Amino acid sequence: MAEYSQAGLLAALLLFTALTVRDVYLGRSSPHRGQQPADRPGHSPDSYSKVFQDYSQAISQVYPDIRITGENYPPTPFNRVLGNLISYLKLLSILLIVSGQNPFVLLGLDTPRAWTWSQDNKIFSCLMAFFLCNMMETHFLSTGAFEVTLNDVPVWSKLQSGYIPNIQEMFQILDNHLKMNQVDHMTFSST
Repeated sequence: MAEYSQAGLLAALLLFTALTVRDVYLGRSSPHRGQQPADRPGHSPDSYSKVFQDYSQAISQVYPDIRITGENYPPTPFNRVLGNLISYLKLLSILLIVSGQNPFVLLGLDTPRAWTWSQDNKIFSCLMAFFLCNMMETHFLSTGAFEVTLNDVPVWSKLQSGYIPNIQEMFQILDNHLKMNQVDHMTFSST
């Protein structure tokens, strides 16, 4: 097994630390609220932002007086705390793997074989911890929401219905609500 230099391990630790700190402090803060997910730095369009873009273009063509805004639907407080906890645990596990410290000895426990393996395969272990923890964070922080309000009145909820309406359904919903009310603001929320 090849031995990695201290400088290489330190560089890997600094990279993972920088990415984790970025995720914790920049990825979940609200400076980008109100922007479409595709417009936020470092984010590529996902399926919900694509639907949002398509729907907002179509609605703007049919209803030019409607103001359309998009924002992320917030996760539950429990899921937000859990996502942040996983992020901190990711950083701690990578730090322990790179430093070679054995936390099980400090706790008076037998060292598991998985920990011994992680010490023999530090770079792979760090990558695995990073990507698995990111997957869990995404799971807890993604709500799957596509919520539509018209004049602060909910007109569609994917969380309640279980699906995103097609554009014809959306036009029908808007037509029905416009007949009842005069419109001046529409909001889409998704993650």
